[in-house]
Amino acid sequence: MIMPSTLVIGCGNDLRSDDRAGRVVAERVRALRLPGVSVLSVTQLTPELTLDIAGAHHVVFVDASVDVDTTTLTPIVPEPVDPGATSHHSTPWGLMSLTSTIGKPPERAHVVSVPVTDLGVGLGLSPRAVSGVAEAVEIIRALVEAR
Repeated sequence: MIMPSTLVIGCGNDLRSDDRAGRVVAERVRALRLPGVSVLSVTQLTPELTLDIAGAHHVVFVDASVDVDTTTLTPIVPEPVDPGATSHHSTPWGLMSLTSTIGKPPERAHVVSVPVTDLGVGLGLSPRAVSGVAEAVEIIRALVEAR
């Protein structure tokens, strides 16, 4: 099996308004059909994702965040692995560290955080999230083109 050069993982809950921003970004990146890019859209980050992450050259996690004011790009430095601490909800940092226990972790890893305001039940995105989604897609496109 040929591993993707870049793996984009969009995370979020489709039924919680802006929380779905990471998944919207993932689907828009998928629609671009960028060469060497594989895309996953998930409800939450789980340890099973390490099987997809292992062997990719670059992984980009995309998620909604109420903690940022602008769309941000943060490099990932893996955390130490506590084998007894795996659960069905992980962080990008924890997944990167866990990946090193099963295979070759990516050489590069980033988190793209999309600023959001509305995490209530609903299907639409707020204007802030819509803008952040567009910015996130362009950030990912630039990362892929810079490889």
